[in-house]
Amino acid sequence: MFVDSTQFYAAFIAIFVAVCASSVLVFQRQQPRTLTRKWAIIVLCGAAVLAVVSWARFGDLHSVYIDAPDAQAGQPHRRKIEKHQAFHFHEFFHYYLGAKYFGSFGYEGLYDCTALADKENADALGVQPHVTSGWVRDLGDMLRDKSYDDALAVCQNDYKAHMSPARWDAFKADLRELQRLVPDDWWNDVVYDAGFNPPPSWVLLGGAVANIIPIRFAGLPTYLVSTWLDMVLIVTCFVALRTRFGLAAAATAAVYFGASFIASYGWNGGSFLRYTWVTAVVLGLVFSRQGRWVVAGAFLGAAASERLFPVGFAVGAAIPLAWRAFMEKSAEDRRRLLRFGAGFGGCTAALVLLSLVVFGLGSWRVFFERSMRHSDIYYVMHIGLKKVINWHDWVPSQNFNGHAGLQRFHDWNIRLQTTWREMRWLAMPVQLLAGAGAAAACIKRRPYEASVVLGTVTMFCFNIPANYYYVVLALVPALLVRAAM
Repeated sequence: MFVDSTQFYAAFIAIFVAVCASSVLVFQRQQPRTLTRKWAIIVLCGAAVLAVVSWARFGDLHSVYIDAPDAQAGQPHRRKIEKHQAFHFHEFFHYYLGAKYFGSFGYEGLYDCTALADKENADALGVQPHVTSGWVRDLGDMLRDKSYDDALAVCQNDYKAHMSPARWDAFKADLRELQRLVPDDWWNDVVYDAGFNPPPSWVLLGGAVANIIPIRFAGLPTYLVSTWLDMVLIVTCFVALRTRFGLAAAATAAVYFGASFIASYGWNGGSFLRYTWVTAVVLGLVFSRQGRWVVAGAFLGAAASERLFPVGFAVGAAIPLAWRAFMEKSAEDRRRLLRFGAGFGGCTAALVLLSLVVFGLGSWRVFFERSMRHSDIYYVMHIGLKKVINWHDWVPSQNFNGHAGLQRFHDWNIRLQTTWREMRWLAMPVQLLAGAGAAAACIKRRPYEASVVLGTVTMFCFNIPANYYYVVLALVPALLVRAAM
């Protein structure tokens, strides 16, 4: 679904070539070493280009089905023109609209109001609504859904009644623009996903950008400006790695980024600001390598404020500083630790306080309530220790589509939750050993290395992030190659 055979072969070749080139960089010790390294890095860069191009599906990106110029808006069976653009409808819907209308819908109103706005648009055109399955996911309880009529009533009474007519009309207009870009039968699936879940501190940025950049302006597809922002962030990561860690490390990171099927373009490429947190982590590592501790702490604080679990990267970076500061009595490391903590705490506090001012305390209360519920909900493509320990022959090969599928999803989750409680005797010692081992490994490492060690271990052992969050693992071989060189 997300990786074809051409991408698979390209990824295999890129990794094979990268391993060979890296081996030359690490093990070649004879003369002429400079010339050999130069050509090895060139070959490694070639593998990086191949991997990144294959990640982007060799330019195919995503399929967009745009209304033909002569098509009447909203009419069934209207002619569509297929184009290939950096536009992931499912992700864009959640992150762009979720951020843009967060002040009106919060975390739980997006699907209900999509159903109502879609119905009003359809009634105005005299056509059938796009949301036709009769059911909408209940974002207040992810294991349940609600009837279509209930969703309409909830939006009418709890959300639309508190919005200005202009704001509601803007939301309806955005839905009409999106309906121009995708087949009509995609809308039943989009209101059956898991909702919009970033913390309010992320919405500060996402909401501001979404409200500045329209979906379409003066007939131009300005939504592509929004979806290309992530590519700018990805390039920024590679440039930053090149600046402080060298071309070989940056190219190695690019190889494993592009060749990683776990975070392929099909998951969230062409989305809206999905790579802000990993960019913040990379910049935090870069500035710690540079010795600019306040800035490093601030970027890792920004990453933690966006997704919470990146706090492990900040703690990892602090461990070697704290060890040398207090166990080895290093005054310089105490100053570094203090500056790092000031940057982390200052940035985190600023983002949280500003989000409280803008969105209120209730938004954070709902976010943490949802986070606690989500931490005990198992999704098919979420990966972590909880999934590994809970693995049984009845876990895979499930069909969770539609209303009946959601009931199966509910029962599947209840069974997994019960299994997890029964396995806590094994899970807790494994978590403690993994955490203690990672922390011990951090003590003698450089802060940026320790950050990656503890950050990735805590991701896996103490969370069950979606598969695409493991894109950060591309930093592991990059830093290993640099250290070995």
